[in-house]
Order: sequence, then structure tokens, then C-alpha cells
Amino acid sequence: MAHLQEGREYHEVAKFLYVSEETVQKWVKRFKASGLEGLKESPRSGAKRKLEGSQEFDFKKAVIDLQENRSGGRITGHDIQILLEEQFQVKCCLNSVYNLLSRLDLVWITVRSKHPQQSQEKQDAFKKTFETRP
Repeated sequence: MAHLQEGREYHEVAKFLYVSEETVQKWVKRFKASGLEGLKESPRSGAKRKLEGSQEFDFKKAVIDLQENRSGGRITGHDIQILLEEQFQVKCCLNSVYNLLSRLDLVWITVRSKHPQQSQEKQDAFKKTFETRP
């Protein structure tokens, strides 16, 4: 607004701010209509969140508990989908599950999971017998 009050043209202000001239015009129109409140970002459209903000902490704890109490391997998106439905009465697709996990910083990349009855000794013994074969 200060640039315009100093007598600069819309296109000059737009170039200085790296926006289009139309954007500057919209800002001025919103400022004239509502003052500084008119320049604040308004909520964007989009799908309603599956969990309320108050439920997100409980969900995050439930996911961590589910992983810690699992024997053999990592939990899957499908496991979390079931958790959401049973404990939070939220039904959603896997993509929504992954988006929710990402938003809550519950994304991890792991190595291949190990079978709970896996034995390193048996693997080493197999490698020794395999290497001695002609």
C-alpha cells in the first residue's frame, strides 16, 4: 500500500513484489472493503479433516503403541486404516491414511522386515554349506 500511496503504478508494484498486476488490484480492493483484515489469508477449500485436532494426539499415540506392540515387521497402512475405524470411527482410503501420517510426522522408511522366528545362526550355517558346494 505504501508504494501506491507514494504514487507508483499497479504494474510497478506488481513487478517489485513478483506478482501479477491483477493480484495487486485485488489486494487494494480487499483493503478498501475490509481494511487490514481483508488482506489476511482466508481458509482454503478442501476436504474436511478426518480427525479433529483434539483426536490427533491420541491417534499418534495409538499408532506408536500399535508399532511397539507388534511382533515381527512394521505396521502397514491397512493396519492403521483398521485402527482409525475401530478406535476413532473414521473410515477413509489408504491415501488419506498416508496423508494423515505425513501431516503428523509419522512417516518412516525401514529396511525389509524380519520374521519373528528368524535365526542369524541358521542363516550363517546355510551360507557355509552353500559356499562349500562344488
